[in-house]
Amino acid sequence: MSKHNFFKVQGGNFPSEDQVLDTKTFYRNAVEIYKRFDDWKDIDKFYFIPLYMEMTYACSGWVAEIARDPVWLGTFVRNTIKHRDLFTYKCPECGKTVLPYRYCGSPLSGRVDLEGYCECGWKGYEEVSGWRVRATALRDEVNKDKFRHFKFRLFHPKSAGTVAELLSFLELWSIGDSNP
Repeated sequence: MSKHNFFKVQGGNFPSEDQVLDTKTFYRNAVEIYKRFDDWKDIDKFYFIPLYMEMTYACSGWVAEIARDPVWLGTFVRNTIKHRDLFTYKCPECGKTVLPYRYCGSPLSGRVDLEGYCECGWKGYEEVSGWRVRATALRDEVNKDKFRHFKFRLFHPKSAGTVAELLSFLELWSIGDSNP
């Protein structure tokens, strides 16, 4: 079974290796990207970076998704910030608020795992209940951005930027460096 079987089940395209790498780069740099959201949230080239997080649950061929891939970087970050009560949790080490880089879980049990890094260096996840309310919140935010995305694609037919370009823009990483 392919690790990207979800895309096949949904009739979608497999993400390219570059798209998977871009998503992993977001995972590694999520704390800094969240911190600087106000610096890049109005730049569509960065806002509409596609992330392939496979936020799904599959059981016997039936697939339920928190949101369809790709989820745009800006939508994901804005959703987390806007719905802090649903998508953040306290670090078990230092007590600071953790802004997760991924959500996944099960609609059958109602469980959602919010995976993230804390500024103190702790990495892990928090298991919470309420799969449906979290899925609805994220889907609503994606739907709100569809018209903005349509305008972006209409006036900028080239693809969106990359997470590495965003990090370079934020002066957190130089394009010539390896592995952001």
